[in-house]
Amino acid sequence: MKTKVLFFALFLIGSFSAVKAQYVDQTPISELNADYMKVWSDLGPVLSSKITVAVDYGQGGRNPQITDERRRPMTFTGMIAVLNMMSKNGFELVEIIRSEKDDQEYYLLRRKNSRTYEQSGTVDYIDDNIHQRNVQ
Repeated sequence: MKTKVLFFALFLIGSFSAVKAQYVDQTPISELNADYMKVWSDLGPVLSSKITVAVDYGQGGRNPQITDERRRPMTFTGMIAVLNMMSKNGFELVEIIRSEKDDQEYYLLRRKNSRTYEQSGTVDYIDDNIHQRNVQ
């Protein structure tokens, strides 16, 4: 009986550790302070069909990869898996940009609940040199 309880406890611990959160620069993706981001595939592990993903959300410097809670780069089966994961974290696909220079596809994403220009108000011209957004 004790072995069954121990086995069940180990199974529960293993299943909870299998649930992976996604991070960029040690911040959960859903909590990034960015309305737009660009993602693209990097080379995955050697001799593997999986990919890792780099992210640019305007942070400057290096472009970090999507990592797990232990800061290990996460691997994905393809970019559709990445887009599904990003959708669950509050982002939607805006455009796919194909660069002929480096033969790479870049995916432009937008936070689903971000306010668009039309939703945030109009631009009032108080003076010829000053433009102010009138938020309603």
